[in-house]
Amino acid sequence: MTEQPQEINVATGQSKQEAQQINVVTSPANGALKGNPPPIFDGDRSMTRKFINNFNLWKAINRHNNTMKKPFSRVVTLLTYMDGSLVDAWKEEQMHKLQEAIDNGIQETDKDLWDSFIERFKTAFTNQNQREEAYQKLCKLKQGESLDNFFAKFKQLAHKAGVPLDDKGTIETLKRAINKPLTRAVIQSPNFNPNADIPWTFKKWEDQARMSHQKWLAASQYSRQKQGLYKAFGLKPNQGKNNQYGRNRTSGPRTTSQEGYAMDVDANRMGQTHSDAKKQQLMNENKCFYCEIQGHQACVCRKKIVDRAKSGKTAGSNAPTVRNQDPIDMTPDDISGFLRDHMGSLDEDTKLSIIKSLMLKDFPQAQN
Repeated sequence: MTEQPQEINVATGQSKQEAQQINVVTSPANGALKGNPPPIFDGDRSMTRKFINNFNLWKAINRHNNTMKKPFSRVVTLLTYMDGSLVDAWKEEQMHKLQEAIDNGIQETDKDLWDSFIERFKTAFTNQNQREEAYQKLCKLKQGESLDNFFAKFKQLAHKAGVPLDDKGTIETLKRAINKPLTRAVIQSPNFNPNADIPWTFKKWEDQARMSHQKWLAASQYSRQKQGLYKAFGLKPNQGKNNQYGRNRTSGPRTTSQEGYAMDVDANRMGQTHSDAKKQQLMNENKCFYCEIQGHQACVCRKKIVDRAKSGKTAGSNAPTVRNQDPIDMTPDDISGFLRDHMGSLDEDTKLSIIKSLMLKDFPQAQN
């Protein structure tokens, strides 16, 4: 059986199989090239950047090897990893240029041999429309569900388009790409100063956007918990729009127990009226305005809840009987049972006060 002849490259005198070998022997002093060489480049422009990056990595691994240290042999080595009808003519032309430079007295160690060659390579095989295409994609980019993916994609396209991240135009593009509520949250943050002498960098915009997004996530968790409690107590959620990265906008006056401005008349109903001096004293001693016992507020006063039920706020003659137990000594199970038994006898303001007391304290802070 006759052996098939190997395909020999006319420009380098090296076979395609030899070009793919990892251990390319140079000289006894330096040994073989280490690491993995780049795959053969066939002229596909979409693979140009990857080919150059892979070759530069291989070159860095072998930076002390004479093959990579000398510009002349480095050019020849790269040419051995180019093959195909789209590159053969260009390779032959480059070998002629390289030989002509040596014949004209240029030393094999001259740095310009490599620099001029790599520029010709990029000009010949780089997509000339790549920057424009990347810039068009950058201008159309919009924030999706993942903020991490958005910023990674934005920086990648900015790099391909050749636009600096801190450039004013880039920042304006970023502001348009981010969701509008998040952009407003960044601008309204205490750290942002539109009149600052030094404009915010891209990194500051990114860091503040991430912080505002985390606050919104915390506020959303708070809102979900609140909606669940409203449903459990048979109340309708406050009317208003819950904007992303914004606050709930409620309508109508709220009582003082709801942090509003309307007077809470519960104390008057129960005969628990206090002077301003008395209220200040109770506040200083951390005592309840209703039962005047230390350690809780009137909005969660157990005695107040029971007294409300006893005072005639029950729903008709079929209202359940209140347990004959001192409310101050009620256990959590007692309170839970009481709420189940008397849910229908509690008015809306009492239910709202209980809901507020049950909310985790950290979540409301996330909305500030």
